[in-house]
Amino acid sequence: MKRRLWVGILASWVLAVPAAAAERTSVMSSADGTDRFDGTLSVRYDWALRRSAIGREFPCDPTVPGCPATPATVSKPELDATRVTHTLDVDARIGLYHDLELRITLPVVLSDRTDLSFADGVDFTNSQIDDGSVRRLFEVPHDGPSRTGVGDMRFALRWAPLAQWRQPRHPTLLLAVAYTAPTGAPRRPGNTAVGEGLHQVHVEVAASRLWRFVEPYFALHGDLRFPAPGRTLFRNYDDATQTRVGPGHVLGMALGAEWFPWRTVRADGKAERFARIDTGVSATYTFRGREYTDLFEALGTSPCAGDPACVGTRSNKNMAAYDRTLAGAQGGPASMDGLVDVASYGTIGAWIGAGVQPIPNLEIGLQFLYRHETAHLLTNADTGKDSDAGNDTIEWVNASGRNEYNPVFNSEIDEPGRRLRASGADIFGVMVRISGKL
Repeated sequence: MKRRLWVGILASWVLAVPAAAAERTSVMSSADGTDRFDGTLSVRYDWALRRSAIGREFPCDPTVPGCPATPATVSKPELDATRVTHTLDVDARIGLYHDLELRITLPVVLSDRTDLSFADGVDFTNSQIDDGSVRRLFEVPHDGPSRTGVGDMRFALRWAPLAQWRQPRHPTLLLAVAYTAPTGAPRRPGNTAVGEGLHQVHVEVAASRLWRFVEPYFALHGDLRFPAPGRTLFRNYDDATQTRVGPGHVLGMALGAEWFPWRTVRADGKAERFARIDTGVSATYTFRGREYTDLFEALGTSPCAGDPACVGTRSNKNMAAYDRTLAGAQGGPASMDGLVDVASYGTIGAWIGAGVQPIPNLEIGLQFLYRHETAHLLTNADTGKDSDAGNDTIEWVNASGRNEYNPVFNSEIDEPGRRLRASGADIFGVMVRISGKL
């Protein structure tokens, strides 16, 4: 009898719980009857560890020990990269009207550092990057600077045209657009700034539906990224020949569910006290573009840039300089600034988190996440664009007297057989958040 009584009480509570949105689809709302204003102020701490393996293409000849019987270009392991970041985000959410929210995020980077070391089995005797002489591309090991400061602020409008807490028979539907402004000082070789120097627009559509004690959700999103003139390393040096200027755009999706082992609601249907568990997976695709990578610090501060004797194995030009040696060459950076043309790649991820709101005005959350970035080329600039009809050749000086080479193409790292490749990256993260609610 006691067991049946408890089952009955639990079933009655589960079936009677009004709906409210999952965290992914939750929106602050104001001017609602007795609830005239909604708002939260959150402080979130994020720790992230990124580990990646980097190799370099090598023309493998059968006469070289370990190479296949036929000539082939292989990727030889070179480097291990480790990046550790500590970030503190201050997040304000304000209900403007019925299920319409303004969100403002101020990111403060406490520390961001990338270090490079030789991969297992690699040293000065067999490295294609640092052989211990003046002919090295950059020094290994390479300890990057510890970057700190205020990053790029984010402003978002989030609207729920359908809200399950208002209409229990309907799911919650979220439409969101966010803009990240280049407010932080841009990252440059040798400085300690943390800004990206980009205008970024994030668009998202998400939906969730509470079924008793579980609320599954699904989201589709896209990110458009454009260089901010005057505040960025991303520059267009020649419209006719430079094929990539800014980072690639991003498409992604997320699928997850929140589980509520304990939950109470107010008379209007909004959650008041609860404990939740959040699990989910994600996938994104980043299109080809010009980006900051794990090699940014090392390439941008290469000692080879200021040493005329530091010439490559395939030419008599400085390894860290762009091809600027013949008549007709268009302008561009004199030496590598750390940015490189990156091939497209995918990222998959998963997370598990928990949150508790023991009183109506306070929530504490904890989340663990993992992401894996697929293998891709890190240095993949096109040679240039042929502008002579029927010529089909990239020339220093074409029939019109114009240089056809890409101003950011560097044969030492972008030419097939010399390119640098990421074998994949693993990212581990921990997030702790505390939110105060009005």
